Order: sequence, then C-alpha cells, then structure tokens
Amino acid sequence: MSAFGTPVAGRPVTGVVQTVRARRAPGGGRRARVINALFLVAMMLVAVCAAWPIYQDSSYLIMAAGAIAAGLVLAWLGARRGWSWFTVLLSVLGAYLLLGVPLAVPAALFSGSTSVPNALGGLLDLVTATVFSWKELVTIQLPVGSYQTLLVPPFLLFLGGSTLALSLVWRGGRLFALAVPLIFAVQLFGLLFGSSAVSIPLTVFGVSVPAPRESLIGLAALLLAFGFLAWRTHLARSEALDLAARTSGVRRTPGGLGGRLRRVALAGGVLVLAVGVTLGGLSMAAATPAREVLRSSIDPAVELREYVSPLSQYRGYFSAEQYDEELFTVTGEAVENGTGSRVRLAVLSYYDGEVFRVMNPAAGERDQATAFARVPHARGVTPNSVSTGFDIAGYTGVWMPGAGELASIRFAGDRAGDLSDGFFYNAGTASAIQLNALDRGDRYTIISQQPADATALAGFTRPAGDAIDETLIPQSLSDWVDAQAVTRDGAGLAELVTRLRERGYLSHALTVPAVDSWTADLGDYQFSPSRSGHSVARIDALFTALLEKQNSTTATENSQLVAAIGDDEQFAVATALLARHLGFESRVVVGFTLDAAGAAVSGAPGACPQGVCSGQNLAAWVEVASADGNWATVDVTPQFQNPLSPMDDATRDPQFNTEVIAEGATEQRAPEADPTSGEDQQEQDPVAGPDLAWLFAVLKIAGIGLATLLAISTPFLVILGAKLKRRRDRARAATVSARFAGGWDEYIDAAVDRGLADQGSMTRVEIAAHYESVGGAHLATLADRAVFGATPPRAAESDAFWALVTAERAGLAASGTRRQRLRAAISLRSFSRLADARRLYTFRPSASRRDVTTERLNRRDTNRMGERSPTSGRES
Repeated sequence: MSAFGTPVAGRPVTGVVQTVRARRAPGGGRRARVINALFLVAMMLVAVCAAWPIYQDSSYLIMAAGAIAAGLVLAWLGARRGWSWFTVLLSVLGAYLLLGVPLAVPAALFSGSTSVPNALGGLLDLVTATVFSWKELVTIQLPVGSYQTLLVPPFLLFLGGSTLALSLVWRGGRLFALAVPLIFAVQLFGLLFGSSAVSIPLTVFGVSVPAPRESLIGLAALLLAFGFLAWRTHLARSEALDLAARTSGVRRTPGGLGGRLRRVALAGGVLVLAVGVTLGGLSMAAATPAREVLRSSIDPAVELREYVSPLSQYRGYFSAEQYDEELFTVTGEAVENGTGSRVRLAVLSYYDGEVFRVMNPAAGERDQATAFARVPHARGVTPNSVSTGFDIAGYTGVWMPGAGELASIRFAGDRAGDLSDGFFYNAGTASAIQLNALDRGDRYTIISQQPADATALAGFTRPAGDAIDETLIPQSLSDWVDAQAVTRDGAGLAELVTRLRERGYLSHALTVPAVDSWTADLGDYQFSPSRSGHSVARIDALFTALLEKQNSTTATENSQLVAAIGDDEQFAVATALLARHLGFESRVVVGFTLDAAGAAVSGAPGACPQGVCSGQNLAAWVEVASADGNWATVDVTPQFQNPLSPMDDATRDPQFNTEVIAEGATEQRAPEADPTSGEDQQEQDPVAGPDLAWLFAVLKIAGIGLATLLAISTPFLVILGAKLKRRRDRARAATVSARFAGGWDEYIDAAVDRGLADQGSMTRVEIAAHYESVGGAHLATLADRAVFGATPPRAAESDAFWALVTAERAGLAASGTRRQRLRAAISLRSFSRLADARRLYTFRPSASRRDVTTERLNRRDTNRMGERSPTSGRES
C-alpha cells in the first residue's frame, strides 16, 4: 500500500479524501449514561410498585430486583461489546432460562427437596408458564404470593423490558423515546392483571383524594417520563451546540436569563397540564362503581353442575357398604385438645326447590361471589392459626374435607402435584373442592384461622328484607310456624328448631336395614321408614305430618307430637327454610363433628372417635346469619328416643286415586331418576376395562423429558435455523454477482465460526492465503472475477461456485474434532463479525473522540452494483 497521494504501479491514480468525523456515543458520556439508567430504573420501580398488590410477598421483591439487575447487566454488555440485537435477544433468552427457576419458580429449588429432577421440572414449568400463566393469573384470587409459576409473567416483563429500554437509550440513537411507551406497557401490568377494587380515599388538608395509591403511581410514572424526555432533549441540544462550536470555531456563550425563564415556564406549564389531566382522569376512574380489569371479564368459576350435591348422597354413607368404612383420619390441635371443631365437606347456600346447591341458580355458574376459584396455597398465617392434617382412606370425590377459613394448605403424597393443580377454594363459604378427585393415600395439611366463639342463635335480631323467594316455602311450613305462636326473631327461631327436632324421628332408610347397621348403634330403636330427598314436596310432606298431628290432639308436650320422619338431609333443609321464612340468611353444611360434645348436642352418636371419620359420622347442620354478619351453628338431627304413636306409625303416605280415561290413554314409562333429586337409584355395575395407568405414567414422563429437552435445545435450534436461512438467502440472491459475494461471505463465516480470526479489510486473495485452505485461493479468484470483472457471471457458474463453497466448509469441519464441529455449528462469531463490519450499534466510550476515515474512490471492494463491501471504510 502506498502513501497517501502516491500512485501505485498498475493502478489508475485515485483521489484520496481525508475526512474528519466527530463521533460521540449516543446519549453522551459516562455521566449521561448513568443518568439515563437511573431514570429508567426508577420507572421500572414504579412498575414494581404497581404490581405489588397482586403478589404482596417478599419473593416478588427478590424476583423484581434480580430481573431488573440482570436487564441492566445485559444491556451494558450489549452496548460495551457491540452486540447485535439478535445477540442481545439470545442473551435475554439465556438469562431467562438460567435465572427463571430460582427467581420466578422458587418452589422448585427451595421446597425442602432440592434435586436435579426438581430443577428440571421447574425449568419445564418455567417454559410452559411463559404461555399459560397469564390466564392463570387472572383466574386466581389475590394476593397470589409465590404460588406455583405466577411470578413468571412479571419476571419476563421486568427482564425483557429493562434490557430493551436500556439498550434503546444507550445505543438506539433517536429511538431512545421508544423506551417511555415500553416501560408504560410494563407499568400497565399491575393495572390490567390486578384487582378491580381501588385503594380507600385519603383526606389531606380537608381534600379527599380518590384512589391515593393508584394516583400516586400514575403521577410518579408521568413525572419520571416527563423528566426523562426533558433531560434527553436538554442533552441533545447541548451536544448539538458543542459540536457546532467545535466544528465552526464559534465560541459558545450562555443564553440569556429571559430565554431560560421562557423554557422553564413552558416546561412547567406542560407539566402542570399533564398532572391535572392525569389526576382528573384518575378521579373519574375512581368515581366509577367498579374498575374493569382482565379478571372482571374472565370467569374463574368451576363447572359444578355435573357434580351431584353431597346432601343428595347423604343416605349413601349409611348403607351397609360405607357405614363402617374408614373415610379419612383427622389429626391436629383440634382433635388433640377436643375444641369441638367440625370438618366441612360442602357448604350449600342456594335452594332451587329441588336440591340445595353451592351456586346461585338465578345468577348461574358465572357468579363471582359463589365461584370456586384457584387461590394461593398461602393466604396469610397468623399466630392464632391452627393446623389440621387429613389422611384420606376410603373417601373419594371432589368435595374436599376442610376445617375453617383457609390460611395455608400443603399437599403431600404421590399425587401432591396433581392435588395442588386441582385445588379450588371459595372464600365466602370457607370450603374447597378437588377437581382431581381425592383417593386413598392422599394427604394434606390445612392451617386455618382460629374459629370465633360460638354465637347464640337466641340473641339474633331479625334483619331487614326477605332472605328467600316465598314461592320456595311450602304452605304447610308457614301454617306450622303460625300455629306455634312464637316471636319472629332469633329466640323464636331457636324455639322452632327445638320443636322441630323433638317432634321429628330419625330414620335413614325406606326399607328395614340390616341388623348390624345404623339401627344397632341406636340401642332400643323402633324402625320407621322414610323417603330420601329434600325437594319442596318432601319438605311439604314433613310439615304437613307435623301440622296434622298437632291439630289431631290436645297434647302440648313435644314427645307426644312426634310425627315427622327423616334424617339430617330433610331436617337441615327444613331448618334452613324456617330461618329464611323468618327473614334470616341461612345455609346447609355437610360434614363431620370431631368431638363428643358436638355429638351430644346433635342427639346421635356422630362424632369421629379420635379423629377417624367413617360413613356413620356424616352429619348436616345449618348456619344462620344475623343482621351484623355473625353466623351461628344450628344442629338439626332429630331425636330417636320417642317413637311415633301407633296411629302415626300406621299412617301411610296419602294415596290419590286417579281416574283413567280408557279412550286415548297411553302407557307412559317412568323417567330416569335425577341424580340430584335425592331419589333412590339402582346401582349399575361399573364397566370394567384395561388398566392404562402405567401407560399414562409413561407418557407423562416422556412428555416431561421431551419438553425439557426442547426447552434446553431451543436457543441452539434458533441459531442453526438463523444460519440456514442466511445461507439460503445468500445462495438465492436476486443477482448472480450477489450470489458469488454471498458465497464468499459464507466461506468467511465458516472459518470465523471454526475459530479463525476475522481478517478485516484484507482482499479476498490475501484472506485465502492467510487461511491456507485447499480451495480458498480459487474461491477468492472466482469471487473477485464475478464481482469486479467486466463480464457478468452466469447462474450456472454461481451454482458451481456454491458447490466449491460447500466443499470448503466441509473441509474446514473435517479438520477438527466432533466437539469443535459442534461448537462451530452453534457459534455466534459470524453474526458478531457482520454486525461489527457494518459498525452497527458500536459502543463509543469517549464523547470527545474523533476518528479519521479514509475513503478511496474506485477501490476494488466496490462492486458493479455500486455497493460497498461490508468491510470497506473500516475504522483505523
């Protein structure tokens, strides 16, 4: 190479232009970059505060700090090393997979059983949660804490958002303004996925501030964004003035006081206007009855219509098969101390005239108030909480035994993961269901709030308004209540319940049961048949019998007025309807009593001895609410010491003779029994089939392994796919000359990925000589001839050239070991080479640095299309 201005033998004399270009890093020097980072980190912290009500757990803060710190480091490395955007994307993906399990799925590592399978399972959960956890987040009650994988959405947003925003500010040039709407989108996460309720209004100096927390977050986001944009505008203006002063030699003088005041006034006016509009909008939003968020339109309810009401199955537990069968064992403080607690199986709050249900038949299964939804397994444990363990034996079903208001639950056993996924809870009734039906061997521990002291029903006052549609109240019930002449308050209701129980008679069957069944445990018991079911007709028959008995005698003692026959199924519904007829809210609870004291109150031996609950221990009771919201437990089991009188015992169900018209009469087959009506049904033999449990287990293990392998190999598959696409694009370029140039680039990329150094602006012949490959010199000659030659090449020649390129790439690969070939296949050096050659997004540490760039006219690295080579004009 000759000196500047000296002609070279064999070449035409070319002009040499020496240009001086001032180069400054986007966003200024080190001080400016630090200030930019502080603004963006503060805006990300606002996003963290906005989403805090969703989680309210220390693990969320740890996750947020780790994600933002990782984003800061990745953005700095990308700017410092001049990574391409594709490389930055791959680095974010790698950090997501590497940090996602300890930060976003901590249960996989810190659950007390840390192991490689748990870590791999956590990685699989992380990958699947990237897609599915968004909907789970809006179908679970708040706060969620670190429940399962629900930390994955904010982790993805904080990591990706901070990396992209900082990269735009540090190296995006004029695209820095895109960082503001990007972080605004991250801040909206807490609003869209949060609760529809807003914070309580705050009064400051006599002025009521609606939604103070939301207003403060919105105001902070606005002020930080405004300050950042103002700072960047000031920085760009200062840099432009400094550059003009250096290039023109004109000395820069500070502006006058008037100009500064005008700029400050203009900025302040815009800020005040923005703050006013923001606070006004927040006030209007807070004044609306309910804020619409994503969880407002997504129904978290579980379809319960297909599950038979447990009250309709009540008598099945007193059959010979289930009467003495152990269902489950209860352990914990309640059993050890004998505190009189109860196990709640299901809470039935709504009556449709046929059965008592857990959902509102008028509102349907979309009613949020009665929906069973996913809840976090930890809902806030207090010092007064009690722990109760359940070990399932013969019990099966979706209705989940529980004890009190849930504070925390922990599953154990072989199906702990499945039980955790199938757990749904209703906070209003403190009851739960298990969609993956409970089975033998399942275990779980519930930590619940200490139950409040029992409230006496007699002290209740009648609330205002009606509690039920009177069309569901039998007329016989109203007549019977009127005949008792009691007050219509809590004391009157307590008296009605006492008379109902003492004038009833316990019976669990329609036909005579076996000798060793429930009748044997009642001592000197005289059996009387009774029908099952708790429809309006069945309750009407019960009160009709009571009313007829009272009207047919002058006796006033309850023991002489025994006429109603049934068990807890009918008497619980009758008591609930009595309470609603008097204006009290009521609900039926199906469950078990754990202590002997509770059994003595109920009048039947129903307590679980030492916490072992069998079918004979099943009971039903009623909970009645007062005007102030307190609930009182009312036992409803009828007595069995005083049997029916001979006249009543001989009484049969009334027979109504129906006149059948012979002409046109057709035979009608009886409809199938409704499984929810409580009527007796004929048992059907289960259909036997092959046991495919082993197949499902094998498929599950294979699926987990395949998904884990796919998650680990995804980054490498992306790299291989990107290289394949790049090679195909080069081989199928629009012009033949471009195909030759692309083939030469493919040869260089293969050498660079193999570990050879990039030779920068050397000629092709010089590069081939440096690499010392077999056909490299021939490739360089053909590429130079195709690009710079006078005759355009033909397509057939490009195909032959690419065949030589393929052979050279194969030769480079064959010269190394299998491990070296694998490293070359997934290497990113060729992508970095192209990005560096084009001087894309290069980080420039000094603001005052100048580079001298030499532009050579008519140089050989300019092709016939007028395009310069990627390596032309490289920086000295």
